[in-house]
Amino acid sequence: MNNTTITILNLRHNHIADEGTQHLSDALKKNSTLTTLNLRYNQIGEEGAKYLADALKNNTVIFIPF
Repeated sequence: MNNTTITILNLRHNHIADEGTQHLSDALKKNSTLTTLNLRYNQIGEEGAKYLADALKNNTVIFIPF
């Protein structure tokens, strides 16, 4: 089963770094309904931010606390 209708995703305090962000981004590319993505308190660097920016092009995310 594929769920492509996630609207809120809270992943704070998960020790996500650039590699994890790359995997997360691959999944987010299949979603177009995300409005809130919480990635606070992770170790996402510049490379990870680029992955996220690319993945979220098709979403209407309005709240991303870092």
